[in-house]
Amino acid sequence: LDYAENVVNQEILKELISDHANHPRNHYRLEGSSCQCHGKNPLCGDEVTLNVLLSGDESIIEKIAFEGRGCPISQASASLLTEVCSGLSVNGARSLAQYLRSSITGNPTGNLSPSLTGAWHEIEALSTIQINPARVKCVTLAWHTLIHALEQRGTTRTVC
Repeated sequence: LDYAENVVNQEILKELISDHANHPRNHYRLEGSSCQCHGKNPLCGDEVTLNVLLSGDESIIEKIAFEGRGCPISQASASLLTEVCSGLSVNGARSLAQYLRSSITGNPTGNLSPSLTGAWHEIEALSTIQINPARVKCVTLAWHTLIHALEQRGTTRTVC
């Protein structure tokens, strides 16, 4: 990115984080979830618990909610995740999470399917956090936790 694009992306990121940190979406315990996973960053204390309700055939995320505490970036990222991933296929959500994680580290891997382009545009500003490496784990905590939740369907798991 050139300097001007970077400045614009940083402003978008600030607004996005502020909005979701101050008014988190889907911030509650989802009863009857298909899978649950608790993620924490022992270095800073950020925590997020994701509760995911899957469709009967376990191919679609019907609903997703989170509980957590920590810095505004970690909580905003979890809030965004719940909005963007609700209604996605399990494989689509996994692909989106992996793409975000690789984009933040500066090594985007693979291509997103066209069906995920809209979801990516909603969270793309999160990938600009790479400018501040200390905050990368803040953004990726919820997404890392989602991947583990989907892999461990029917169980509760804690990841660090």
